[in-house]
Amino acid sequence: MKKKELYSIIAIALFLFPNVNFAQVLNLGTLSNFEAYSGTGAVSNIGTSQFTGDVGTSVGAISGFNSPTTFNGFPQNANAITTQAKIDLLRVYIHLSDLFVTNTSHAAAFGNGETITSGVYSIAGAGSLAGSITLDGQGNPNAAFIIKFEGGFSAGASSTIVLSNGTRACNVFWIAEGAISIGASSITKGTLIAHPGAITVGANGNLEGRMLSSEGAITFGPGLAYPPAGPITIPISCVNTCNNTILGTVANFALFTSNGAVANAATSGIVGDIGSNAGDVSGFTSSTVAGSFYNADATTAQAKIDLESAYVQLYNTPNTNMSHTPAFGSGETLNAGVYSILGAGSLAGTITLDGQGNPDALFIFKFDGAFTTAAQSKVILANGTRRCNVFWIAEGAVSMGTFTFMKGTLIAHNGANTMGANGNLEGRMLSTTGAIGFSTGVIYTNTLCFEDVVQIISAVDDSATIINSSSNSIGFANVLANDTLNGNSVLPSDVSTTFINSSNVGISLSGVDVIVSEETLAGNYTLTYQICQMSNLNNCSQAVVSLTVLCQPVAVPTITIQQPSVAENIAKITVNSPIGLGYTYSINDVDFQINAVFTNVASRQNYNVTVKKDNCFSTTVVTVHPQPSN
Repeated sequence: MKKKELYSIIAIALFLFPNVNFAQVLNLGTLSNFEAYSGTGAVSNIGTSQFTGDVGTSVGAISGFNSPTTFNGFPQNANAITTQAKIDLLRVYIHLSDLFVTNTSHAAAFGNGETITSGVYSIAGAGSLAGSITLDGQGNPNAAFIIKFEGGFSAGASSTIVLSNGTRACNVFWIAEGAISIGASSITKGTLIAHPGAITVGANGNLEGRMLSSEGAITFGPGLAYPPAGPITIPISCVNTCNNTILGTVANFALFTSNGAVANAATSGIVGDIGSNAGDVSGFTSSTVAGSFYNADATTAQAKIDLESAYVQLYNTPNTNMSHTPAFGSGETLNAGVYSILGAGSLAGTITLDGQGNPDALFIFKFDGAFTTAAQSKVILANGTRRCNVFWIAEGAVSMGTFTFMKGTLIAHNGANTMGANGNLEGRMLSTTGAIGFSTGVIYTNTLCFEDVVQIISAVDDSATIINSSSNSIGFANVLANDTLNGNSVLPSDVSTTFINSSNVGISLSGVDVIVSEETLAGNYTLTYQICQMSNLNNCSQAVVSLTVLCQPVAVPTITIQQPSVAENIAKITVNSPIGLGYTYSINDVDFQINAVFTNVASRQNYNVTVKKDNCFSTTVVTVHPQPSN
């Protein structure tokens, strides 16, 4: 039966990701709002920092972001947002890993005053940064720098990353297959991704970027951290369609065996279903899985039939090349064909499969024995070749080494199918009879390049009248009250709400409430805000809140009059109340003054005594008598 215990695994039906085969640019999804996120691990700030952006974890504690730290963001802990962020981090990692590597010759040590140009750099092990490094965009604002380490990454104290000639921090990514450590007083530009591993940024650091870990604690501070300005313009390829139907229903699986166990070690990322028709499925508790689990049910029974049928069809496809040596790779390029090896075979180094412009180019590799790949082997698809048209079939076991970057469907006929730690497979691992073993890697049948569902978002203008008070007050509660997303009421978790501007500095936005400060004078004001769909931050709408601020009513003044005397033909008028800060006084609305006492007032007249505060006032009429006679 289909397993329903998904534990902490994220299960997403693959039909949510429609087939697209056109170029897109990298999209962070919900991660756009985060400055620090870990799939599993604590997120901590140490000391007094200035931190802009959300912090979150799916499993772990969040600490250190209270005063005196200036924190312009929201904590997100084990909620719907962090659940989506976990998927989006896998998605981002897949896209960046899938980019064609342009430089494999750079030393593991970066910096010491060097300047490098844009590209995808791959280091076959751990890497480091010391001193300064300049990332030169050569005048191109779309220049991208992707620097990947097959191990940890450390930057020494006072290291500096300089962006020049158009390079933007949003197009810079430092990716480690292990922990990332940034030394004290460093200036770092770009997003740090540990997959998996802890991320630590030392004291007095300055980070224009993000800290993202699939599994590992994130520790920052004290220092300055803020997300880079966008947009990201790194192109990614989205090819999820295929014209062949060779695999039938087993095409839905990333990991499947007709008879055997399916096991994963540590934290992995899997896009596609996982199942066995006869055997245990285990080890996926902490992993990110976009797919479903099946075990000995109708789905696996059909998958077993379809796998056997696919094996027979592929194995019986007429051979076109029987002269290739059993050893593949070492930088060679092959064209489409059916390659047959009369025995065991292997792959080492790099092999390029060139489709020569044909998106239906078919590559079938058949081995009458086991098939192995050496550590750090790499398959590159070029000129139209697609993973769904690449098949590796072994009469026996399939064993892939650590850090193997593999493309296509691997079928072990009567043998186990395993991949070492930190492998990356764009395709499937299948066995007719044998165990499936996976560890700390990524395997995907779909690149998660889905078209964002553009929903109709509408921010609706609001208006309110408020009487100002002696303290800050809410001028309008919940600006989202009338806003809609696809015709439904908007919840704060549905959108990102941002203050745009206001016509008075005393009118501001706190969360979703409009705040009127105590210093705000009576008058008419406006505040503009913007809401953006959380799952598509480019889908936004703005609205205006119109506020009429009324001043506090002024009480009718109480007056004391010292009338003219026999000796003196003048009066004295004293306002006894209201008095205090902000009040001014006038006789006959002439020359308002702070002093509540009027002297030398002429006799034989009626006077309008006015008390004013802000734009509100109150008046009373008093009479000054004639001077009395003896």
